[in-house]
Amino acid sequence: MSKPIIEERLYIGNIDYSVTEDDLRAYYEGLSVEQVELPTKTLFKHSKTKKPIIRTLGFGFVQFSSKDEADKALEKTDGQEIKGRTVFAKKAHPPPTEEERKQRAEDWKKFKQERKAKKEGVKPADAAEKKAEKPAEAASSNGPRKKKQDTNKTPSGVTSEDTVFVTNLDFKATSESLHETFEPLNPKWVHVPPKRVPRYLLKQIKQKNKPLYNRGIAFVKFSDHESQQRAIAEFNGSEVNGRQIIVEAAVNKPESEEPEEAEEAEEAEETATGNEAVEEAAALEEAA
Repeated sequence: MSKPIIEERLYIGNIDYSVTEDDLRAYYEGLSVEQVELPTKTLFKHSKTKKPIIRTLGFGFVQFSSKDEADKALEKTDGQEIKGRTVFAKKAHPPPTEEERKQRAEDWKKFKQERKAKKEGVKPADAAEKKAEKPAEAASSNGPRKKKQDTNKTPSGVTSEDTVFVTNLDFKATSESLHETFEPLNPKWVHVPPKRVPRYLLKQIKQKNKPLYNRGIAFVKFSDHESQQRAIAEFNGSEVNGRQIIVEAAVNKPESEEPEEAEEAEEAEETATGNEAVEEAAALEEAA
């Protein structure tokens, strides 16, 4: 079920990173603007000055004094250019409640358990027990790894009805920042797989406080097929952190195929809500 909209508030996407709050106020000159918000993110600290570098996330919110003013702004904005970039606009949704945040975390945990149980051929309730019974040596096997296919390509299988596959993603993007990008469509969860590195290198990365980048791909799950199709139509080809992302329908791998490639896509998850259950799944991604 779609969330209600805030009639006096606009969500504006695909905003150029150089756009400021004053720029948006100037753009809406003549309309009654009450508030402008451009969410920001600290990317990294300068190597010499050690000062954090802060950048906007490519979207924003504008609060108007009335529904009529917001309607005029929507007509003025959607599909138009601001500082050389075509933006899209729509009425904003209220932020998720605490109950909704908890439900998102529960939905992700349930999804993860069901997929894992399906792979192992056991009931969801027995999945944890079977994992505990696996020989310890299996986790530390020194056998050669199988060569994996290019994970930047869409795998073959049954097309998903509610999930999209994002490629050409900036390697510094996170589940949180990507969740903000798709926020107008209220995604259930977002998963940005981190790069796989040997354990000894992971330890060094943590000790040196260096970031662990992603693999350039992501999965975003929505509540229904309509939201999935809107995500493809509205975000395919849009810029995220300076790169044009490719958004297409994800696929569910056939049961007969080896699940090795999909395994990483179920190991971590983090939403913009900051739920502890989801943050735990994204521990590797937040190693820095």
